[in-house]
Amino acid sequence: MRLLAQALLFALYTLVAAIPTAASARWMEARSTNFIVYSDGGEDSLRRSVLLLEDYDRLLRRLTGTTAAPSASPLRVYLVGSSSKLDQVQPVPNGVLGFYSARVGGTAVFAVRGDKPGIGGEEVLLHEYAHHFAARYYPAYYPVWYSEGFAEYVMTARFEGDRIEVGRYNPGRALTLLRGTWLPVDQIFSGRLGDLSREQVGQFYAESWLIVHYLFADDARREELSRYFADLHHGIAETQAFSTAFGTDHKTFEVALKRYMAGDIAYGIMARPPVADVEIEVRPLPPAADNLLLPLAALMIGIPEPARETATFAAIKAAAARYPDDPYAQRVLARAEIGSGDRAAGAATIDRLLQAAPNDAELLYFRGLGDFYTGRKDAAVRAERFATARRWFARAAAADPGYYTAVYRLAQTASTGDNVEETLTQLTTAQALAPLVGDIAIDAATALIAKQRYAEAERVLIPIATNPHGGNVERARALLASFQQSSEQGDQDRRAKAQ
Repeated sequence: MRLLAQALLFALYTLVAAIPTAASARWMEARSTNFIVYSDGGEDSLRRSVLLLEDYDRLLRRLTGTTAAPSASPLRVYLVGSSSKLDQVQPVPNGVLGFYSARVGGTAVFAVRGDKPGIGGEEVLLHEYAHHFAARYYPAYYPVWYSEGFAEYVMTARFEGDRIEVGRYNPGRALTLLRGTWLPVDQIFSGRLGDLSREQVGQFYAESWLIVHYLFADDARREELSRYFADLHHGIAETQAFSTAFGTDHKTFEVALKRYMAGDIAYGIMARPPVADVEIEVRPLPPAADNLLLPLAALMIGIPEPARETATFAAIKAAAARYPDDPYAQRVLARAEIGSGDRAAGAATIDRLLQAAPNDAELLYFRGLGDFYTGRKDAAVRAERFATARRWFARAAAADPGYYTAVYRLAQTASTGDNVEETLTQLTTAQALAPLVGDIAIDAATALIAKQRYAEAERVLIPIATNPHGGNVERARALLASFQQSSEQGDQDRRAKAQ
């Protein structure tokens, strides 16, 4: 920790000067294997960000031994120049530099750009991608402290020439460890976060990073951690699993942890393999995107507050009026009309745009959305409207198989006469593409349970039930408990009959 304290003072002095000032916006889009990235900070900055993300994905694959092919649904990333722009998508507290959202309408990370490691929302972005990566490739039960601590541990990775540095500290977390009020380790391991203040949550994150760092620093402790997870997975109580795996209790572990913190905490160095050519397609977005890209993103992830939805719709109408002949502006306006305004006018606009781009998956999805919304609200016309919407969603999913929202809407618009197995396939496909979207996971798991495919249902629900920041947590936990209890009772009945 002496190294932390020495370097921290300089970091704090340079913090204000390092935060980038807002520049005149001109949005650009970059596409790579795993990401679709939007930035208003210039092409060079955008390319650096995409290369960092792809480097980071390769690091996570290396650390976890992942060999699975990249998802067909790249993660969308929005990089902005200031926190005020985050507010255009979702209100954020002061000091928040980014957030992750996984909803039916879209999954994305929004972050303030940072020009130096640890400054801006860059580490927020990498932290959230660690969660996204784990849910996609390793849906399993992990304690909250480990899930957050691991994300904190890898988010500070630096890629320097022919080496990768892993396990560096974040200046803010280091300050918390040095000056914050220590949370007892048994509280960290209990996972009880509901009553923590904002300051205590920050302390929880900092201590979780420290615990992961301590455990990863020694091969024997890594093996003990694996035994600990295995016992937790088999239903052993946390305190017993802890003492069995680590050969100590929480209080003694806490003493060792503080001793480790007081020493010279080192980061790991790995050889950086030659960087393969990363294909990045960059294109400038139309000028209308300066005023419409973030409001569109807000619509896609959903605006639960009616007043904010109304204000966003009004802002979109006003901005689109300045670009009456711009297809991008008309696209965004049509989506807003379909959700909150003149649905018929929005559909007519989409029809015109589709004449020039008949295989545009987003436009096809928007076109079906109007009928879907109408049918969902009015039972009298539901069957007819859902049938119409379903045709549009099918075309959207065919145009882009990774468009999980369209695939999910296909399942939602299925009629009682449709193929049940096909609907189940659509639900599980959508869930695999977007494992942290609670509504999709709940529906997929419910359908799997109906088929008595309990192991698959459990894998679907785990990312939702163990996500402290997501929605549908209680629903997922209740659903898990219901069929796990039934399964245990069935096992007991079978054993009784065998005797």
